[in-house]
Amino acid sequence: MGKNWLKTAVTVTISGEGHEEGLKRSFGNMPETVTDDQIKGLGSVLEAVSKDKFDFATVTTTEKIVNN
Repeated sequence: MGKNWLKTAVTVTISGEGHEEGLKRSFGNMPETVTDDQIKGLGSVLEAVSKDKFDFATVTTTEKIVNN
């Protein structure tokens, strides 16, 4: 069986005033492999442009599994 990468997405959860339970933002068209440093950098950018706190991120990779 073979695997073919199709897409990777990152969903970031941030919290702040008015959304203490967390607010999710999704980013598609990510590279096949997303590093911890890239995710931390994205969280830092979101914190810099808002008053919110980066809580965590969920990385979702979609692959097609082919029966050879």
